[in-house]
Amino acid sequence: MDRRRFVQLAGLAGLAFVAPFGATASRADNAKYGGPYWIMVNMSGGWDPTMSCDPKGGAIDRLYAASKIEKAGNIPYGPVNGLTGQDEVFYTTHDFFQKWHNRIMVVNGIDTETNNHDTGTRTTWSGQQGEGFPSFAALAAAVALEQMNIPLAFLSNGGYDATGGVCSLSRVDAGAVQKLAYPNLINPSDQNPDSYNTATTSSRIAAAQLARLQAMRDKQTLPVARTAMGNLFLARGGDAGLAALAKELAATSLVTVDDLPDLSGLQDKGAVGDAVNLMQQAQIATLAFKAGVAVSANLQIGGSDTHSNHDQDQAQQQLQTYRALDYIFGLLDKEGMTGKTYVLVGSDFGRTPKYNDGNGKDHWNITSMIMSGPKVEGNRVIGATDNEFVAKNVNTSLQVSASGKRIGTPEIHRALRKLAGVTGTNNDQLFPLLGDDLPFFG
Repeated sequence: MDRRRFVQLAGLAGLAFVAPFGATASRADNAKYGGPYWIMVNMSGGWDPTMSCDPKGGAIDRLYAASKIEKAGNIPYGPVNGLTGQDEVFYTTHDFFQKWHNRIMVVNGIDTETNNHDTGTRTTWSGQQGEGFPSFAALAAAVALEQMNIPLAFLSNGGYDATGGVCSLSRVDAGAVQKLAYPNLINPSDQNPDSYNTATTSSRIAAAQLARLQAMRDKQTLPVARTAMGNLFLARGGDAGLAALAKELAATSLVTVDDLPDLSGLQDKGAVGDAVNLMQQAQIATLAFKAGVAVSANLQIGGSDTHSNHDQDQAQQQLQTYRALDYIFGLLDKEGMTGKTYVLVGSDFGRTPKYNDGNGKDHWNITSMIMSGPKVEGNRVIGATDNEFVAKNVNTSLQVSASGKRIGTPEIHRALRKLAGVTGTNNDQLFPLLGDDLPFFG
């Protein structure tokens, strides 16, 4: 994929092709960003780690007895199967952890200090409960943007994607690219599509738009706004580049359930629709990474807010997530990007250690995260919870210790900021995190 085509896509689609605050003219606009890359997988709704990566069994999780807990290397996990509406097993925790335990690190006993969805999502992905803080994905993108122009630096499919003004936010929907590339065509996917206007009229409209934007730019006196309008003006002059991008994306098939041998034979293929959607989001992000036009990407899967029918619905969504992670890790291997891509998996908070009257579980402040990447030690579990799903304290060496303290999201994000090169920057000082420095990444 050619980088210039993504640049023009950003501007024409209104995908925040705007110079971020602090950007300078000295950045290398023609350079190709080469990593590191960051993928955030948000399991929206509040997942239940005790079902899988912080296993309990028994009264806390009725799907299995505590004696049935399994282990992959150093990582214990609950033996859970994902079932379709036809009672077909489409994936299991055994499949995931036995295959990938050497690549992942599990952090258990994270205290989000909330059971509110919005607050939990913010604190999981920014380290701060209050509004206005940028997500970690935005901060990671801003670090790279200080060195070069990266038009789609931060991609988002949802979740917590506030930027705090440190970078711009881009939303890319492959299904919309054709329409953005050919705005005068009623249905660009048709073999012989009809147009809204004649080619001559369409050209006049485009010329008028550019003239108006030029006039607005010339009147603007604020440097940041003038730079933004200038970038948009240049991008809008590149219809041909966007069309070329649309053509290449059209040639890049997004994965479907029929492309996956282990899922293609399912009678109830709709039962894995969320997993396939998550895989498609990862495909687009990886494509942007390879093109050198993106740094970080939010991926999103919902369905974890299981206040009723918990055992079936929570297992379904967790196994869809794990199956998608299986695909993502395989995709990164295939594209040669494993050594420079981080994958972080988290959720709003956890679920209660007891079932409610509707066989569901409610909101609980303790949760877990799964991490992978070049400087993440695999086959490792950090933190712990007791049999009532209450977080245990850890000391400064991350060993469980009664004299230590709970792992909070500020501690997670202070370590992530250091890993991504955010620590010590202006953005780090502008958005400070109170907490302890713990050696999650060495």
